Amino acid sequence: MKKTIAYRRNRILMYTFALLLALSLAGCGSSGNNASTSNGDTNAAADTGSADTSSEPELFPLRMVTQTTNSETIIADRLGFFEDEGIRAEFIGTLGQGVTQVQAIATGDLDVFTQGHITDAAQARIAGLTPKVVQPGFVDDPELSHVMYLVREDSDIQSIEDFAGKKIGISSNTVCIDGFINKYFEEHGLDSSKIEYVLLPQAGQAEQAVVQGLIDVTTSHSPFGGVALAAGGVRKAAQSWDIFGSPAAGMATRGFSDAFIEAHPDIVQGWSNAVYHARVFMEKYPEYAREVGADYLGLEPKDVSLNRWPLEKNIPQEWAELWFSLSEEMGYWKNGDITVDEVVTSEFVPTDYPDAYDEIANTPYVPKGKQD
Repeated sequence: MKKTIAYRRNRILMYTFALLLALSLAGCGSSGNNASTSNGDTNAAADTGSADTSSEPELFPLRMVTQTTNSETIIADRLGFFEDEGIRAEFIGTLGQGVTQVQAIATGDLDVFTQGHITDAAQARIAGLTPKVVQPGFVDDPELSHVMYLVREDSDIQSIEDFAGKKIGISSNTVCIDGFINKYFEEHGLDSSKIEYVLLPQAGQAEQAVVQGLIDVTTSHSPFGGVALAAGGVRKAAQSWDIFGSPAAGMATRGFSDAFIEAHPDIVQGWSNAVYHARVFMEKYPEYAREVGADYLGLEPKDVSLNRWPLEKNIPQEWAELWFSLSEEMGYWKNGDITVDEVVTSEFVPTDYPDAYDEIANTPYVPKGKQD
């Protein structure tokens, strides 16, 4: 347990190092700094209106990471929800290994983060970065679970209780990977020290390892769990819903930096509107959304994993508190080091979902091709 707490504190030191790196890059005229300056110039021209002689309003260029799995940002972009809010999505590609989206925001290479959990934002703020969560992403669900625990088809493992004495593949030590399992063991009077966690950081590595018999259990996230089940040779022994039975246990987060929110509150409001409308659309018309996502990702619709999308307009306090409680138990930070209100804002309440968007689902989707 002491090793686990030390590990978590080391992660906070890593965020501090990332902050110093971000400041040094900005001082040396990095590509992120140039991108930020360019974006700022564009926005200044749009604010004054002096450079725009057309009758069409200029769309605000908002930089976000190119998605590699089905996402509400894909739907908001491809179905025009961003454009309706005066926003043009600029997908900048994927980040280098080991670089987080909150770090990319700090260096000026990114405007909005669309990945991670509330824990990531909280740790970053403790380290001196300034991400602020404004909207939830996907959530946990008994049919579309956040984490799937996969075993070989011939395994004798039937539930989480059977994980004792087994090798479990993890991509990292985080709340929703080994943390969920340890929490379950603690609450059921089981000894988590009997679990052997095996670090397999590459995406899809654990699924291959369980098929080969190198480990006993995976902690699979989307889309890799679904891909492995479709390929065969494995089955689902349990899922994160079995541990908490709450949407909160799967809650991803989306947000901006404090500085961006202060400079562009209208854009943050428009973003919140668009992604909320996309979430509602994905829940009402999942197969249509799957088709749109498949076109963007260059996949067949059947190969695109689905998630459960919340209809809440902001993050419920009790959802956030679940993550904070777990994080404090696991030694990410001490109680009082940071509060939910420092990490999450409920200021940007999305507008109601327009009924007119339902007309989209009655119109065949025109493919636009894979996102470059």
